[in-house]
Amino acid sequence: MLTAFTMTIRCLLSVVGALGLLYFLSYPDSILPPNPNIAYVRGFTLYELKPIIWVLPMLFMELVSICGRRRNFVWFSGMLFVLLSGVIVYPVLKAWAPEWVSPTFGYEDGKLTMGLFYFAIILFVSYIFRCGLFVYLFREKKQQEDESGTVEADVLDPSAALTVQEIIALPQREAPRFLFAAPDGSAMARFLELMHRLGISRLRRWAFFLSLALMLVAWFFFYPQPSEEQALNRDRARMYEHVQKPNGRLMATRGAVHAACRVLRKVADGDLFTGKSVQEAEEWLQLDRAPANYRAILRDDADLPLASTDAIFESRTRFFTVQDGKRSVVLFVRMKADGVHINVAEMVDAGWNAVVDDKRRRFGSDISSRFFSR
Repeated sequence: MLTAFTMTIRCLLSVVGALGLLYFLSYPDSILPPNPNIAYVRGFTLYELKPIIWVLPMLFMELVSICGRRRNFVWFSGMLFVLLSGVIVYPVLKAWAPEWVSPTFGYEDGKLTMGLFYFAIILFVSYIFRCGLFVYLFREKKQQEDESGTVEADVLDPSAALTVQEIIALPQREAPRFLFAAPDGSAMARFLELMHRLGISRLRRWAFFLSLALMLVAWFFFYPQPSEEQALNRDRARMYEHVQKPNGRLMATRGAVHAACRVLRKVADGDLFTGKSVQEAEEWLQLDRAPANYRAILRDDADLPLASTDAIFESRTRFFTVQDGKRSVVLFVRMKADGVHINVAEMVDAGWNAVVDDKRRRFGSDISSRFFSR
């Protein structure tokens, strides 16, 4: 009972470690966010360990696995459970929250796509080492062979040995003959039936695992994904999600900022607002989805300092802003001479990567924002 309990605890801890490994591989920037000031810090910093920080959960898993018997079972139970869970969750997140699966900007970390890829590589390499190389290098010594039928040479008595002539003169013994009765047909039939049942059981087991594998592959590749228009409608609805902070301020959720970024990028890259009036642009954004008090925050056009830009663009107006307290995405517009219709719409983001924001601010936001967002 105690052994089963400790094994269960070790397997659960192994799952926790494997989850940490997948998170460290997928979202390293959330653990150690990029910081432009690190370049000016002398001496050792944790950022020097960022490329190998994923080793920490692996060390934890190894510590858990060696605290008892069946080390490989504990290790691979955690790894396989997390890998299968990641494969199952992947298409769902891709359909409804793609920011967890792939980066919104090119300068972000690899998200779950790269995390699962590296996780699978680590699982394969660990199998090669733990079940192949280590078994060969550290295998246990074979038990001594059974020598009960052998006789040591010093036990034999040479004085009692016979010559060849004496052996020939010994009386001949009749060789024994063993007579067998007719075979027991019923026993053989029962044996064959048992082997047949074992074969059927093994075949069913393999068919079961093969069916699960096919279902997993079908789920991963054929889970319904939204079309471009459906994804746009999803993001336009999601970018109005918000929460109220303890100080009473309304802020967008993390998912809302990512959704707004995808929508506004489509607007800017496709020149969708060119020639539209302000009212038509608001209708396209479906601004009526937001409550009145939050809508006023989204449409606030007052000057807003952004970490990625300098306030040097007097000719453009802040048209639509979504913020979650850390990240910001803003749609700026330049109006035509009539002051009614939009001429150009530009998207600017800030707060996603401090290093990139610093470069944009120093080298010009218009050029850098397009370069770094690729």
